[in-house]
Amino acid sequence: MKTEEEQVEALKRWWQENGKSLILTIAVSVGGVLSWNAYQDHQVNQAETASAYFQQLMNSSPAGQLSDTEIAEIRYNSKLLKAEFGSSSYAQFAALMLARVEVQDGNLPAAAVELQWVLTQQGDAEVNALATIRLAKVLSAQDQHSQALALLVDGDDAWQLGRLETRGDVLVAQGDLDAAREAYSAASLLAIAGGVNSPLLGLKLDNLAQ
Repeated sequence: MKTEEEQVEALKRWWQENGKSLILTIAVSVGGVLSWNAYQDHQVNQAETASAYFQQLMNSSPAGQLSDTEIAEIRYNSKLLKAEFGSSSYAQFAALMLARVEVQDGNLPAAAVELQWVLTQQGDAEVNALATIRLAKVLSAQDQHSQALALLVDGDDAWQLGRLETRGDVLVAQGDLDAAREAYSAASLLAIAGGVNSPLLGLKLDNLAQ
């Protein structure tokens, strides 16, 4: 079992390797009035363009605090991908990165809008899981704890650890320390079972020890 950041990096690599062919497969399946060869060439060009913009977006999105230049590049490429390739998973990743920028700028409502947009696309389950966890964090930061908790439903996928830890964070913010302790304990057991080393989770649990 991986941490959230490791899962994000894995998703990035997967889309780099498979995203263009996936978009092409979806595109050619719908057909159209153009001749087959012309239509296929058009979709290849569209997929390559989307891939190129997404690569630029990832290049301008390092870990840690973003510079003003990096923020400007992320905004530009994210909005372009959403406008021109809105139905693609590239656009959903772009919205995730744009939400990150809005959080850094302290514009939590705007970040929530981006994350909710990802979920309305009903795309890849892994992307949706990540967006859901991040949206819960953003809502909780705006004192919308009940709405955040409603998003963190149990599951048997690789994101359950992240959901449980985030649930604990929300419950701490809400002041329900007993329930938070239960969530952190469940997350800790899941981390141990999956061989995940999470010192921060251990620290959170220790801080709530009776």
